[in-house]
Amino acid sequence: MKILLLGCGNVGANVARQLVPRHPSVEYVVADLNLEVAEKLAADLGSQVKAARADVLDPACLDALLDGVDLVFNAVGPFYRSAVPVIEAALRARVDYIDINDDHDVAEALYLDPSYQQRALEAGIRLVVGCGSTPGLSNVIARMLVDRLDSATEIHLATAVPFVPDLLSPAVVDHMMHITCGEVVQFVDGQYRKMPGWGGRLEVPYSAPFKHYPGFFIGHGETVTLPHCIPGLQQVTNRIGFIPEAGSKIWQSMIDLGLGSPEKIEALGISPLKFLTQHLSSEAGRKALSVDLSDEPWAVAMRVEVRGLRDGAEVCSVVEQHLQLPVEETDDSTADPTPTCARLFIEAYLDGRIRGQGLLAPESCVDAEAYVRAFAEETGATFIASETRVQGELFA
Repeated sequence: MKILLLGCGNVGANVARQLVPRHPSVEYVVADLNLEVAEKLAADLGSQVKAARADVLDPACLDALLDGVDLVFNAVGPFYRSAVPVIEAALRARVDYIDINDDHDVAEALYLDPSYQQRALEAGIRLVVGCGSTPGLSNVIARMLVDRLDSATEIHLATAVPFVPDLLSPAVVDHMMHITCGEVVQFVDGQYRKMPGWGGRLEVPYSAPFKHYPGFFIGHGETVTLPHCIPGLQQVTNRIGFIPEAGSKIWQSMIDLGLGSPEKIEALGISPLKFLTQHLSSEAGRKALSVDLSDEPWAVAMRVEVRGLRDGAEVCSVVEQHLQLPVEETDDSTADPTPTCARLFIEAYLDGRIRGQGLLAPESCVDAEAYVRAFAEETGATFIASETRVQGELFA
């Protein structure tokens, strides 16, 4: 078995750090556009790991890297640039593929175009897309709750994140602007619809120590794949908001000022988005955009709500995960749940526990209860579950 791990940034490197010691008989190649970074990671991991340079936008480079490989894991962001080129290479090479894509337009391009499923089946490979924490774990939690009902009609997801400029790396800002500017896909009244990014304001009722915070539409894969994989759904929405609300207001103002635009201003030789990513990484930017978090939890909340029927009664099932943020910078690969989520999917693949063929989503290819249980045991994560009879509108 030979696995190609593309991308040696935080997530990709930590997937490798978790995976290699657990599966020492597997042959690995870690690859990055920066060969020196890949070589350092390979040296840290041991003799069964080789390093290579990878340019995911160069088809010839990808074809050479995938030669003789059984599985490619893609952690190269932003995925709206990298996912489809690597998937096309995997199709050419007939190599199985797993990624942590978190961009809605990639999910649209793949799942709403039946040709990708057909091509993957013809190639005899699996393309498993969106296997991080959200999407990924979020989808699987939703599937778990759906499976506990007789039928499901609505799934609503929401995330609350502290507004901390130090956490807004250039890559995070690029991604966040991509999924909050312009139009984003939500599933409304049984149809995929384009909705205004950072629109659809709703007060989301998180559990203590969190409060109710406003959430806003984002473009994520869940709103594409969940209706695709789970029959009968009429509503699937996904929202995010910053803690406290002042952070969301700052983000709204940056969108309104056009700072999310990737179009270069010729007179300056830089795009508004490039300026913003650099400004938020500077001392001046961090100071100017800081907000008071003294009364807020130093944690991230992810909420999954599913509505449906059981024994003729309409119920609303909710699971929340609260993730404590590190007090100071750490190399601990469990501080961010995404590498653990991805590694669990790769291990399901290695153990023959990925179900289905062709183009797959997280909620369609693993045992949901077993996956969530494994994640909780591995990370010590706390999940808060509740279920109520629906009387009027709770969260839509």
